[in-house]
Amino acid sequence: MVPHSHSYEASTSSREPNARRAGVRSPPEPPSTFTCRGGRRYHGDESTYYFLPCDVQELSRQSLFHEVQREVYGGYHCAEFPDDGIPNKVLEIGCGTAIWSASVADSFAARGRPGVQFVGLDIVPVHPDMHGVNFTFVQHSFQNLPLPFPDGEFDYVICRELSMVTPVSDIYGSQIADCVRVLKPGGTLELQCSDYSIRSLQRTTVPFTPGSGAYTMTPATQFSMSAENPFVTAWNERITRALTKYQLSPVPCTLAGPQLLMEEGLTSVQSKRVALPLDEIWWENSKNSDDPRRKRTSIESTSTVDSKNRKNSLSVHRRSSTSVASNQSQSLQSPLSGEEKAVRDLARLTFAQLVESLEPILREANNIAMDDWDRWYKDMMVNFFQHGGLQGGECVEFGSWWGQKASKE
Repeated sequence: MVPHSHSYEASTSSREPNARRAGVRSPPEPPSTFTCRGGRRYHGDESTYYFLPCDVQELSRQSLFHEVQREVYGGYHCAEFPDDGIPNKVLEIGCGTAIWSASVADSFAARGRPGVQFVGLDIVPVHPDMHGVNFTFVQHSFQNLPLPFPDGEFDYVICRELSMVTPVSDIYGSQIADCVRVLKPGGTLELQCSDYSIRSLQRTTVPFTPGSGAYTMTPATQFSMSAENPFVTAWNERITRALTKYQLSPVPCTLAGPQLLMEEGLTSVQSKRVALPLDEIWWENSKNSDDPRRKRTSIESTSTVDSKNRKNSLSVHRRSSTSVASNQSQSLQSPLSGEEKAVRDLARLTFAQLVESLEPILREANNIAMDDWDRWYKDMMVNFFQHGGLQGGECVEFGSWWGQKASKE
């Protein structure tokens, strides 16, 4: 992590009300903050384990994944705030592009509370100009405790997707305690994360959530012991080997909830777990008694991946999925709406992009030659986007946990 931080008052953005913010743009590049490796840009402190790039390509993926999270959670946050209880000051830890702060600022403003103060903390500044948001950026490592804020500073603290920077020995442990410290009594702490290891959802009678196509997970939800898709199996093995080498967890959702429940300073802890399939599952249409996976073309006959598979356009993938479905002999009508298909298409795209972003650490930890990696990645893309290879129930699992800081007696 970057060993020093900006002062708490630094990097404050414009406070013009109701101004619209642009999409992902090239972030600022202070000297020595970033370094280039293999054509991708990374943060410049080699003492810090953070394996995702800090370039526009990765930031675009994260912004798309932000939209997937909004769909599966049913909003930008799972903690509920009544109109008369909207927080005055919010801390987003691991803010990245700060798209979450911008989105929630709009949401709060639409409910009659413009001007809520947002503070974003991260190891590098990659956020664009936050016009219209009362936003302050603080450059600081989440592993460098205590956080650079006084006790009781915030009404709401949210930590999103931090497992890539938090070792298993620390994950949601001492960090949680310090998050609670900077909360006001009665303030809310929320953790959101998703698992890197992919499991396959087994046949269930529980309906998926309309609009998102995701399944709410319950104690009765069952997954297969191993993934059916050979590319997902290889991914699971490789990401597990890479992350555990650096004491990081491929399944942070299994750790976050129990740790939050053990935090003595929190009360009324609640949670939401969902599983989002990466494609339509063969058993979702109850009228289809045959497994359409048996009709797929072998990946040995695949051709070169079309560059359209890598575009960040949801509309492109809506049209692509329609074309793919017609080529897979799926004669029965899909149980998914167009919007639900689009969410799953977007999740599949961001998963494939995540694999690409993690190429350096995956190749290094698994001793994979460049030619072998390129061949495997090409075949994976064809399997995922042209041959319907993720119709076996392969899911990304999401989890959100939130609770309130105990009030002083």
